[in-house]
Amino acid sequence: MTFHIDVPASVDDKSLIDFFRGWRWHLAPHPPIQIDFQGCNFIAPYALTLFAVYVLWLRKSKRVHVRVNVNPNSVAGAFLVQSGFFEVLGENPPEIVEERPDRTVKLTRISSSSEISPFASRVMEILQIEDEELAGAVQYSLIELLRNVVQHSGSQSGGVAMAQYYPNTGLVELCVADMGVGVKATINEAYPEIDNSLKAIKLATLPHVSRTFGPSVYSAMRDNAGLGLFFIKQIASLSGGSFFLGSKDALIDIWGDKKGRQKKLYKLARNDGWPGTFAYLQLRRDTISDFDSILHICRRMAAEARKYPAELALDFIEEVPEVDDLVVVTVKDFEEDVEEAAKLREELILPMIAEGTMVVLDFAGVKFATQSFVHALMYKVIRDGQQIGSTLSIAGCSNSTREAVMAVAAYAKATNE
Repeated sequence: MTFHIDVPASVDDKSLIDFFRGWRWHLAPHPPIQIDFQGCNFIAPYALTLFAVYVLWLRKSKRVHVRVNVNPNSVAGAFLVQSGFFEVLGENPPEIVEERPDRTVKLTRISSSSEISPFASRVMEILQIEDEELAGAVQYSLIELLRNVVQHSGSQSGGVAMAQYYPNTGLVELCVADMGVGVKATINEAYPEIDNSLKAIKLATLPHVSRTFGPSVYSAMRDNAGLGLFFIKQIASLSGGSFFLGSKDALIDIWGDKKGRQKKLYKLARNDGWPGTFAYLQLRRDTISDFDSILHICRRMAAEARKYPAELALDFIEEVPEVDDLVVVTVKDFEEDVEEAAKLREELILPMIAEGTMVVLDFAGVKFATQSFVHALMYKVIRDGQQIGSTLSIAGCSNSTREAVMAVAAYAKATNE
């Protein structure tokens, strides 16, 4: 009896979060297995990369026979062929009627550091990006993502990467995925207190500082404990692009608005999520005006993080994550009540953070918060909280409230030197 897996009719960029949350990757299906793309009309690069890694893992690690069915005359089927899906699996691809005009860097297995530079060179050669600033951003981001997989995945077969450039829209998409140990296992080497994947991806994208890692080198992910991912998310948000990082049951979605302000969401999968780790970067060619200045901002922020680690570890998010073991403090319920704020700080927030429980301060509905109120609620938390980088998030802030929080954070650090 064959185990059937039917790919959805459409797996586009807009459905990434829903796909991550709802799709089940069977880790112990009975053989033989048939993965059917014939009913799929459109598939985005991220989904193509995930399915390629999944099939490779089933064949190499589980030693099961997997058959892939595709209609090469459909849009999705032609894209599978053009993207090198069958070649990366070691199969001969079916013939397609015509090549799509989009520029594709085919799916490629990346299992060692020596394979990173050649793949990055192929990306830049095939994309033919004339703008040197955009080319620098793409190459820098791609190398960081690939290096992260090679050094941290813990996967025997490494990962799979691809890149796609859409000339009509100017959108460049980079995706790399693995079936390795996940972000949490990697983070635990230096931060054993991190006990779930949401905390892990939260910490991995912050410019955190640890005595375990050297302070001077920006290019090596191993030596910078997340600075590579921090740079990538800053490049994406400052240029109006987006960045997704998924590991196990947790996903972070980071993007920039028209003014370059960073927005962020956390999502948990209803099933087990993606078994390993994947990163998906989207850059918009026309909105990257000055890559050098963006990289300068990233380096300055990283340097500031060493000087004021708690201040820049503040995690502003757009909405409260749907997580069961989460403490949510609804600030609107005691708005501008400094006595209640201080009481909640001492009796709830600080004890929960000390236990390693995630806490979200939800400012939704609070249009403006005075610094006195924020001071009562957060000053001691920022000053004394040893784990706020992985446990504390601040949701629903207006611009003015965010400024008040940052001012209190800066003051907390300045007076704690």
